[in-house]
Amino acid sequence: MSLSRRAFLLGASSSALAAALPAPAFSAMSIGIDLSKGPDLMAFAVGTPGEYDWQAIFARTPEEAFREWACDRDWGDEPAVFDEEYVQRVEAWDGLRRVAPANWFDAGLGHCCERCGYETHPDFGGKIVAGEVVCEDCLTIVDRAACDPDDVVEDLANRIADEGGAEVRTWCEEHGCWDAVAPLWPRAVAMAEADA
Repeated sequence: MSLSRRAFLLGASSSALAAALPAPAFSAMSIGIDLSKGPDLMAFAVGTPGEYDWQAIFARTPEEAFREWACDRDWGDEPAVFDEEYVQRVEAWDGLRRVAPANWFDAGLGHCCERCGYETHPDFGGKIVAGEVVCEDCLTIVDRAACDPDDVVEDLANRIADEGGAEVRTWCEEHGCWDAVAPLWPRAVAMAEADA
């Protein structure tokens, strides 16, 4: 078997490049993870604290995730220095092929509303509706009836107590939400009567 000049040069350059690359620095102990028992790549949320520029990044270490995130940013002439406040380990995302907006909410993290694009968070009224992240302003009564029926019952009861049952039902029918609230209606009426 003869070795071509091209194969020889490719092999030599690959060996030289491999020798020049630094060995990866594993700091799994700093975040309490045994890499031998977990996935090859771990999931991290990486971004600026207090901002909505976070990204889901799969890496072997927090430092590696931070470097990958920082490469997309313009840090000027200075290289980005690792800061653990920019990296959060999210074990629930390990093994996912794609981190969907609802996965961010499931992990207790914020995301942008998929309807209006505004920043939202599960702690501030954002909800997952049929797999979609929706901010409080975009939630309809139909959405709320599906994801938080007890809250809708309470709202309906208050309106029934203030405006009367017939008026509230007419409003629901005119606004196309009666089918969604009809199953909740008896509870709302009972609550309004109990509070009267």
